[in-house]
Amino acid sequence: MDELLNDQEIHMLGLQALIPWLEGHGFVVDYVQPEKCAVPHIFALSGEMLTVIVAAADMYPNKGKVTEADKAAALKAANQLNGLCAVASIGLINMEGVAADDKELMGKPLKNGQYQADFSGLEYIQFEG
Repeated sequence: MDELLNDQEIHMLGLQALIPWLEGHGFVVDYVQPEKCAVPHIFALSGEMLTVIVAAADMYPNKGKVTEADKAAALKAANQLNGLCAVASIGLINMEGVAADDKELMGKPLKNGQYQADFSGLEYIQFEG
C-alpha cells in the first residue's frame, strides 16, 4: 500500500509551488515559515512594500482554505509591519492520476507522487471597518 502525505507535507508542497510563483511575479521572498500551524507563512517584498502571506493547500478537486483565525493573525502581523496581507489558496493534483485519467488518483496525496499546483494568484485582505 502506498504511503500518503500528511497535512504538513501537503502544506510544504503548496509552499514549494507558491515561492516560484511569487519570484516570477517580482517578489523577493524574505522569510518562509514552513510549519502549517504557525502563521504568517511568507514575508515577501515587492519593491519596498512588504506583503505578509498566509497559505493553505489541499488536494484535487479542492483548494486550500485559510481559516479566519489564520487570516486575523496574518493581518495583525501585516498591520504591525505596515505591510499588505494576502491569502494564497493552492490546489494540488497528482499527475499520475492525470496521466491515467483517474479522478480518485488525482486527489490522492501519495508520498512518491509528482504534483502540479492550481494557483491563480494572491487574494489581498484587510481589516473590515
